[in-house]
Amino acid sequence: MEKITLTKEGLILKKKTAVTVDVFSLLSNTIELEPGFTLASFFALISQYPELIKMSQLLETFLTMVKAGNGQFPKTLEIEKLVFFKTIAMKGFPGKPGIQIYNSLKGIKDNQTKILKFFQMESLLEHELILGDLKHIIFGDGQDMFTYETFYSLFELIEGVTWEMSFNFNPLQCSIRG
Repeated sequence: MEKITLTKEGLILKKKTAVTVDVFSLLSNTIELEPGFTLASFFALISQYPELIKMSQLLETFLTMVKAGNGQFPKTLEIEKLVFFKTIAMKGFPGKPGIQIYNSLKGIKDNQTKILKFFQMESLLEHELILGDLKHIIFGDGQDMFTYETFYSLFELIEGVTWEMSFNFNPLQCSIRG
């Protein structure tokens, strides 16, 4: 798989050259995030390559929210950065054994992960977004969890971030945070 770089300005670089056409052909490529890449960079990427909006009906709404915020909302102090990671969870008894594989976007504070659904999207935009390791959870036991280096595709990042942000529709006026 060929690696592409996502810049903090929202550009896709392939072999250090900005991609200008046929971005859908890159969806399966392995990604690398430039240092300083933020959630705002993610939305700048979607804005820079509008054909990506076709991947989810929510992306257009998110872009509207980001533009309406116009960078005027400070980032929350309750997290230090955002981490996008993959989880493989094995489940067994009771019931039929199975494996779940999914991507998550969480906040990090003092090396602890925090769910984001109670944060307004606008307060997350300026946080750096990093790619984390794969977490392998065996039979639901947090004690038997292993981490592995892994890779992420452009598709996984777009789909995963969009899914996670779909839970962040709390109006700013309804915030109960200080």
